[in-house]
Formats: sequence, C-alpha cells, structure tokens
Amino acid sequence: MHPFRAILACRGLLTLGAGCLFFFHPALAAPDDDRVTALNEQIHTLETVVASTKDASGKARLEEQLQRLQQELKILRDRQALDAREHVLQANRATNTLDQLREKLRGIDVAVDEEEAHLRELGTARRRAAHERDTLANELAGLRVQPDASADRLAQLEEQVTTKGEELRALALEREAVEANVDLAHDADRQRERIKAADTTADRPTARAWFESFTRVRAEQKTGGQITAAAQDLAQKRQVSEAAVDLSRQKLAKFDEELALLEKQTGFFRRDARVERLLAQERNQKAELSARLPFLGRQVDAIKQTQAATAAREDLAKLTATFEEENLARLQAGYLRRLRWPALSLAGLLVLQFLATYALLPIFFRNESLFLARRFARYATILFATGVLAGFLFDDLSMIAATLGIVSAALVISLQDVCTSIAGWCAIMFSGKFGIGDRLEIDGTRGDVLDVQLLRTTLLEINGWLGIDQPTGRVIVLPNNFIFKNKVFNFSHGHPFIWGKIDVTVTFATPVASALTLFQRLLEEETREQFEAARQAALTMQRRYGVEDAVYTPKIYTHIADSGVTLSLFYVAHYREYSVVRNRINRRLIAEIESHPHIQLAYQTLSVLRTEAATNQPSAMLGADATTPPFFRGETPVTRGSD
Repeated sequence: MHPFRAILACRGLLTLGAGCLFFFHPALAAPDDDRVTALNEQIHTLETVVASTKDASGKARLEEQLQRLQQELKILRDRQALDAREHVLQANRATNTLDQLREKLRGIDVAVDEEEAHLRELGTARRRAAHERDTLANELAGLRVQPDASADRLAQLEEQVTTKGEELRALALEREAVEANVDLAHDADRQRERIKAADTTADRPTARAWFESFTRVRAEQKTGGQITAAAQDLAQKRQVSEAAVDLSRQKLAKFDEELALLEKQTGFFRRDARVERLLAQERNQKAELSARLPFLGRQVDAIKQTQAATAAREDLAKLTATFEEENLARLQAGYLRRLRWPALSLAGLLVLQFLATYALLPIFFRNESLFLARRFARYATILFATGVLAGFLFDDLSMIAATLGIVSAALVISLQDVCTSIAGWCAIMFSGKFGIGDRLEIDGTRGDVLDVQLLRTTLLEINGWLGIDQPTGRVIVLPNNFIFKNKVFNFSHGHPFIWGKIDVTVTFATPVASALTLFQRLLEEETREQFEAARQAALTMQRRYGVEDAVYTPKIYTHIADSGVTLSLFYVAHYREYSVVRNRINRRLIAEIESHPHIQLAYQTLSVLRTEAATNQPSAMLGADATTPPFFRGETPVTRGSD
C-alpha cells in the first residue's frame, strides 16, 4: 500500500474509531459488551493497518492510537470483572425477610424535626389563606345583596374565592404529604425497635412474647389493608387532579384563541364597547385561571409525594407483616422446644424423689425418722419443682411484678437502714468520689478504705490516739448510709497532696526579718519535691473542675501573739507522708534555731511575788486601814518560767 493512501486510510479509521467511541460512551447508555466488541474490531483493524504501513511518522501515530485503544479495552475488561464479582456478592448475599426489611429501613431517612417544622409553616400559611378567602367571601356576599353591584366585580370575586379555595386545598394536600412522611418515619422507628426486641426475645421465647407476636401479626395485616386502601384512594385523587390541570391548561389555550378573535374585532380605528367588555372579562378570567394553575400543580405534586410515602409505607408494612409472621412461627417453635426442658426436669425430680423415698431413705432411716425424711424429701421436691417452674414462667407471670413491688415496699419500711445502705453503696460506686485506698475522715474518724461491700465500708483506722498519721491496727466498719448523713473528707480526691501548718513563736527581741528569711529557705529546701509534685497534680484538678486549686509555694504568715511573734509555716505533703514531712521540718527547725542564737523561741512566763506582812497579824486581819499603803516591810520577786 502507498504510504499516502495508508495515512488516509488510518485517518479514516481514526475518525471512524472516534465516532464509535462517542457512540459507545457510557453517557449514551451503551452496554459494555458492545463497547468491548467494537474496541476489539478497531484494534484488529488498526493492527492490520500498522503492520502494512511503511511511513515511520504515520506508523508511530497509529501505534500511539493503538495503545490508547488497548488501554481503554483493558479498563473496560477490568470493570467487567469487578461487575461480575459484584453480581456474585449480591447473589451470595442473604435475601431473607429480615435482611430485606433492614435494607428497606436503611433507605428511609426522614428528619421528623424538619417535617414537623414544615407542618407548622403550612399551618401558618393555611390560616393566612383561610383568612383571605373569608375576607373575599364576605365581600362577595355583601355585593350580591346590592342591586346595583357590578357583574364584572362579582365574577372577579367569585374567581378569586375559587382560587383561594384551590390554594387551601393545595396546602391541605401538602400537609397530608408531610404527615405521610412523618408517619413513615414513625413506622420505621417502631420497626427498628421491634427488630431489636425480636433479637432480644429470640434466645428466650415466652408465652407472653408468643401472644404479643400473634397480636402484632393481626395488627400488621389490618394496617397493611388500610394503607393499601389509602394508596388506591390517592391514585383516584391524582387522576382527578391531573385531569383538572389538563382542563385548566386547555381552558387557557381556549382563552388565548378567544382573545385573539376578539382582538381582531376591535382596534384603534374601530371601537366596539361590547367587544371591549368581553375582552376585559376574558382577560380577567384568564388571569385568575393562570393564578389558579400553580395551585393545581402543587396539588398534583403533593399527591405524588403522598403516594411515594404511602407506597414506602405499604412496602414496609408488607415486609413487616412477613417478618412478624416468620417471627411468630419462630417463637412458637422455640417456646415448644423450651417446654421440653422443664418437663424433663420435673420428670427427673419425680424420679429422684421416688428413688430417694423408696430406695435410699429406708437404708439410713427407720420408723419415725423415715417418715420425717420422706416428708423432707417431698418438701424438697416441691421446692425444686417450684423453682424450675418459676424460672421458666417468670417472664410470663405479670403479677409477679406487682407482688414484688408490694414486698419491696414492705421491706423498705421494715429494713430502712439496710435499704439506705444499699442505696449508699450505689451512690458510692457510681459517684466515684472515693474508692479503695483513699483516706477518709468521717465524723472525726480517719482511716484508709479497705473494702466497699453492699452494706458496709471497711476502714483501717489512722491517727486515733497515736496523734500521728499512722495505722492504729484497728479496723472500722461503717454502714454505707453514712454517705447521706455525715460529712466525708477525702484526703486523696483529685490529687493526694494536703496542706500542713507549723506555728513557731519567737520573742519580740528576735529580728523577725532574719527569722522569716531563714524559715523560708528551710521550707523551700525541705519541701521542694513535694511542692513540685503538688503543682503537677493540681493540673489534674484544674482540668477536672475548671478552677485552680491553690498556689503551691511555701508560705509563711505572721501574727502578733501575747508572748512574741508567731510565724505560721505552710507546706504540702502527700497524705501518706504527712507525718514524715512534718517531722523532718520540725527537726530542721530545731537544728537551725540551735545554730542561730539570735533567734529565740518565746514561751509563757509566770511571776511569783513573795511578801512579808508589816505586822505579826495575818494580812486578812489588817483592819480598816488595810487600803493605805505600804502594807509590807519588803518584797522579793521570784520568777519561774514555764512552757
């Protein structure tokens, strides 16, 4: 083949290929199989052309086009393989009623809140339209009683009243459509809850569940019939509404034709009053009909929406009825299977009672003892049989709930403290305010929590008569109702660091500034690690409650006492190391005070004054001049210090 002819042929093939590709595009809904066939033919033809082409540049372009077609063919085949796998998966997917029902429920996505808001909007619009219609109707009634009323005005008002009536009907139908969507959403929610309940009762079917399932089957069948009747009624309404829309459009067309004829009969140079009046009437009627047509269209749209919701409800009702029928059959079979176990248990108890009464007991007992043993065996058999029946029929005996309620009320009255302790246990366990290992102080009693039982809490006593935070060895048992009656101080809630205070009183002669500097340095050195840990722990408290706990730095406060200046040293310590930290600070204080003589501790003093009377008589017998000094011949004061 001549190169020039080959190139022309290739161009023709490329054009044909592009046309084929356009024809087989997915947007034109062409099947993939047809596209694959067409691509195979194009590739085969193009390969033949490439093989016979001698021109290098034309051959390169053809090979490039061939590669594109081959890539497209590969993509199509890969997609076909994926489609085939998808069909296999769909074929293997379970198609039972429950799966179909769940798939149907997944497709129902109606926002009830939005629909209810739409209902309120429609209610407002309907009230406004009703008010406007009533106003027009009253005006029309007033004109009709007037003898000189304008016929054109009467006709216009009648058309406006009819238009408002159609608007009200459109609003009413739109409201029915929204209500149908709301009913669909409620039906879907009820069915979802029903599926969950069915899953719960599937493992333990009861007679009550069996009866309720039978009742639901009858109710679903009745509901399905009502929905089907409503769907048929909607179909008739839709036909009537669509016919009304078609008639209105035909009337509009006739109005246009009539207006065209009347306009030909009058003009600028030819005036006809009768024709002008007819034109005005026809234009008014056309305007009112044009204003009425959107409301007729809204009626059709609303009926369509109601039909869609009703059809979805009808499908859901059919699936629900089928599901309930299958569930009824499953419950019936399961309940009958369940009856075998109590029957076998009762039969086994009777056999055991018979063997025990007439085979085993006579071996060990005689006479009266045998009689009492047989009675005990009979009572035991009755007790076990009652337990078996109660365990089987407990779900079916509705009176048990009322009986338990009465018994519970009596128990609460007679065992108030016990019930309060149980409630206290619930409060302790669910509040999370303290747990095992926490240190508590309750009504002046301090201890670490060892155990929290249903009725009581066990503490290991701390401090007590020891005066320091060390276990005394005693165990405290408190009823759990203390949580409602007493203040509970938790040393470790939030974080385990607590504040402590040591008071040091120095004399007035002591340089307070020097003492403050010394004590501040002492506190910082001895409690640096504690304060750093407390600051880290305080972040947890702040994240939990949103407020700062305290400023964790060593603090010293001063106040003037009777015998000197009192310096209050504030520090923090872990609640389990409180006594250790306090003891360490006290020892350091003693060592620092001993090494700094200018710091003197103040202490209370007592002055004793020793005197001698001026006479040999006792001072109580001084007589009338006892108020005139001096009373004594001499005095020698004696001072004795005391801590």
